[in-house]
Amino acid sequence: MPKPDRSNTIGPMPRIRFTTAYDGRPYLGWQSQPGGRTVQDALERAFSALFGSAVRIHGSGRTDAGVHALGQVFHVDAPDTHRIPADKWPTALNTRLPRTIRITQAEYVPPGFHARFSAAGKTYRYCISRAPVLSPFDAGLAWHRPLAWSTDILEQAVRLFLGTHDFTAFAALRGNEPRPIPADYFLRTITQAQVVQEGEHVFITLTGTGFLYKMVRLMAGAAHEAARGKITLDELARLINYPRPDDKSPFCAPPDGLTLMQVHYAEEAPGNKQE
Repeated sequence: MPKPDRSNTIGPMPRIRFTTAYDGRPYLGWQSQPGGRTVQDALERAFSALFGSAVRIHGSGRTDAGVHALGQVFHVDAPDTHRIPADKWPTALNTRLPRTIRITQAEYVPPGFHARFSAAGKTYRYCISRAPVLSPFDAGLAWHRPLAWSTDILEQAVRLFLGTHDFTAFAALRGNEPRPIPADYFLRTITQAQVVQEGEHVFITLTGTGFLYKMVRLMAGAAHEAARGKITLDELARLINYPRPDDKSPFCAPPDGLTLMQVHYAEEAPGNKQE
C-alpha cells in the first residue's frame, strides 16, 4: 500500500489545493446559495459524502450563472484520517460528482495558502461564434454573433485594455462593496490581451491581476460593439482611460462564452509581457 503523501503539510488538518473544471450551464454560479444548485454546493456535497461530515471549501473567486471553468482553484482542510496521496484525490471526489464537474488536480500546500487571498491573477477566455447557424454543440458555450463585424478592430479594441486602468465603466456592483468605495477600488492591471480566430470561433483571452464583477463580459461586450462599428476606438479608449462617474460599458456580453482558464499564484504568475 502506498505511503500517504505528507509533503508540504503541517499539523493535523492538511490543506489541499484543488483545480476543478466545470460546465456552468446547469448551475447558478460558483458560490453556495439556498437550494444547492451551485458548483460549490455540489463540491461540498461530494466532500461531505467522503468525510462523513459537513465541509466548507474556499474558492479563488466566484463565477456567475452559466460561466464555465477549466482552472478554478479552491482549497479545503481535510481531516487527518483522510491524508491520502495527492494523486488519489481526483478519483475519490470525481466518483461523487456530477459529470459536469471534474477535479483535475490536487496537491498538498502549506497551511498559509489561501485559494483566494494567495492568488496573483487570473486568465479568462471569451468565445464568440461567427457561424451563420450556431452549432448545437456550441449552445451555452459561445456567444453567437454571425453578423458582419471586424476581427481586426476587435483585436485593436482588446489591446486598449492592456496596462493599469480605472475600470469603473466595466464593473457591475453587487451591493456589498465597501462604503465609501476606496479611490483605487476599480483599479486593475491587464497584463495580457489577445484575440485569436480558429475557424468560426474567435477567442478573447485576458490575463489580469484581478477582475471586477462582470468585468470580462463588459469588456468583451464593449470590444465587440467597437468591432461592429457601434462605438469608435477613441470612445472605447476614453471609457478605459478617462471614465466619468456615470460611464458604463455599452453592452454586457452573455455568460455563455466565458471560461475561467487559470488562477495564477506568485510562484507561477505569468510575466508582464503584453501580447
